Amino acid sequence: MKKILMATAFLLTVLSMAPSCQRLRQPVKVESVALYTKPGDPVSSAAGTKGVTISATGDWTVSSKADWISVSPSSGSRGINEVILNYTENTGKELRSGSIVFTAKGGYSETYILKQNPAI
Repeated sequence: MKKILMATAFLLTVLSMAPSCQRLRQPVKVESVALYTKPGDPVSSAAGTKGVTISATGDWTVSSKADWISVSPSSGSRGINEVILNYTENTGKELRSGSIVFTAKGGYSETYILKQNPAI
């Protein structure tokens, strides 16, 4: 009888732990953002806009690392999204590059480089 009680107690203990083990096996969801628009040829020296399409698995933000480029919108959510890059005229005599960083909620990021031709 004692063996039956001990076996039952052991079985109940194992069964009560089973749901918590299942939770440990669930995959960790990583938020990501991916660029659909690939950097191409440099844009003209005149002021203008360029659309960049991204795919995100969750919330994201975007920031420009160049003072001559602004972005709109500055954040979004899951799905296919388009961000507009507004850039000013390049009055200099050299090609310039600016980084635009898209960051997913989990910290994963992608960088888009916009290049602009110099004034002629």
